[in-house]
Amino acid sequence: MTDHEYEKSEVHMKNNKLYCLVLIMAAVMVLSGCSKDPATPQNTLATPEETVKAYCDLDAKGARLTSATWSKVLPYISWSEEAGFDRAVVISGFSIGKVQKKGDAESAVTVEYQVLGAVSGDYVSGKKTESVRFKVVKTGRGWKISEPDFMPPHVLAKEMAKHLEGTKKNEAAEKVKSEEK
Repeated sequence: MTDHEYEKSEVHMKNNKLYCLVLIMAAVMVLSGCSKDPATPQNTLATPEETVKAYCDLDAKGARLTSATWSKVLPYISWSEEAGFDRAVVISGFSIGKVQKKGDAESAVTVEYQVLGAVSGDYVSGKKTESVRFKVVKTGRGWKISEPDFMPPHVLAKEMAKHLEGTKKNEAAEKVKSEEK
């Protein structure tokens, strides 16, 4: 092999390595979704009220109780990680209350929860009405709840009883079930 042929083969090998590297990088980008912000899925709901209702519906069904299901609320919230809570509020229902618009890109939506009690290891009864104000802002990914970003799950009694039974906390589950009646 002459010096000229050897130099040509080295250039060819370098080009092949570069080509392979580019292909691998392209494949990684395609497989990762190429989203500009994968932590915040798009919210396609049209209003702040619909956004808060969707979030509260999922929360009431227990979506925020486990790390396996909490991501269902991601389209509706502005934060990308959920705190671990050692307490959950047991509710019989909720209603969307007053909506206060603050321009085209921000609203405050009040939610009234009918609280039955709370679970923090054991169930403690405590019927009351709780009012929570949700701040909702318009983003490039739709309407997102920005506050409160640290609120324990508010779960319907039936869903909480199922969750407690699944975690072998049968005594607490029975106490929650008795509240439903």
